[in-house]
Amino acid sequence: MVDNGPARRSAFDASYARLNGSWPAPAETITLDSAFGSTAVHVSGPPEAPALVLLPAYQASSAEWIALARSLNGVFRVFAVDLVGDAGGSTAGTRSIASPEDMVAWLDTVLDGLGLPSTQLGGHSYGGWIAREYSVRRPNRVDRLILLDPTMVFGTLLPTYVLRAMPFILKPTSGKRRWLIGWESRKTELDPEWLEMTAAAAEVFANAPTVPTKIPAKTTFAEQRVPTLVIMAEKSRVHPARRVAGRAAKLLPAGEVQMISGASHYGLPMTHAAEIAAVITAHTSPPEHP
Repeated sequence: MVDNGPARRSAFDASYARLNGSWPAPAETITLDSAFGSTAVHVSGPPEAPALVLLPAYQASSAEWIALARSLNGVFRVFAVDLVGDAGGSTAGTRSIASPEDMVAWLDTVLDGLGLPSTQLGGHSYGGWIAREYSVRRPNRVDRLILLDPTMVFGTLLPTYVLRAMPFILKPTSGKRRWLIGWESRKTELDPEWLEMTAAAAEVFANAPTVPTKIPAKTTFAEQRVPTLVIMAEKSRVHPARRVAGRAAKLLPAGEVQMISGASHYGLPMTHAAEIAAVITAHTSPPEHP
């Protein structure tokens, strides 16, 4: 049997490279080295603009933020990070990322490498869970927290989603990845190049470890004072969006919750970029937290 692993990797690399040619100018890609490995960060926007660091969903790569960077139109200097070990241009090092504490220590190295004592920090899905964990442990480094349809932060996943995702989780393939995204997004047309990239990533990064997620205790929300913006996808099939939004509004002492009409979980950053940008930029100078 012919091993087509190199062919899959080549397909991923080619698709990823094409996507990275679409970042709005001025743009550059930088690599930050640490014991955790090499972290690829795609930078877009004027140097004098306030920083916005974005963390992607699982196997979505930083490329899922390109449309939002365009819609922000230079209001922010966007730093879109590829998670170490996941889809993108980052590579693992000698120190593994196996716990929330490891993830926080890794993100410390990223912000240090970018020269950002503090920043506005955003994340989508799994990236939202990471961003929220970081804000709790490093509140002085997060000026504002922006969570896009975050998973395992304010509620559990829907059983119907878990049932449909299980075949992909047990044995990832590009076909199963495409099917799951198509089902969840109700076959809404997504960027075909991004779909090609994330489908290839399903097999190329199939064995990449992730940090186990756990819904935070209520007490951690009561103590959280970082200004937080939660943007939910109304049509998400990953979790009950309105129930999650209601719980977020109740739990966050310094939070705002917005619902994006018609948005799916997977498509959110791409299909509704203009609406998300409008919500984010409504308060470009967030209040200082204690």
